[in-house]
Amino acid sequence: MKRPPHDGAPPVRRSAGMRGTPRNGAHEHRPISTVPPMLQPEAAPPKPVSTSPFAKPKLLMGEVASPRGLEISHRREAFRSFMIARHLRPSQWAKSAGIPAGEILAFLTGRARAIPLKSLERLASAAGCEPHDFFVERR
Repeated sequence: MKRPPHDGAPPVRRSAGMRGTPRNGAHEHRPISTVPPMLQPEAAPPKPVSTSPFAKPKLLMGEVASPRGLEISHRREAFRSFMIARHLRPSQWAKSAGIPAGEILAFLTGRARAIPLKSLERLASAAGCEPHDFFVERR
């Protein structure tokens, strides 16, 4: 392959973005694409942002459940007051009933919403009472 004669000027290099011949000194001003530009749709206004730190509940088919948080907390406090009144410790009481102590502790700390019914029956027989006695508020 022969090189063109060198006239003293540095050779013109072609970059990836250039169009046309690299020897032509004039810039090309024709558009890259022949497709007419599309009109951009008008932007929709932004949705309002909630300032609540809690997730918004989604309603499905009009079914709404009332919040059970207060009811559960009352049951938890009644269960705790039952234990205090009878001087029961969760680990010893669970061991005597033959259930894992984690079931009682999870309910008392709020990690579980309820104690399984079989466990409540075993706890009641170990304490010498009925399961519904756990959740009767004492004053």
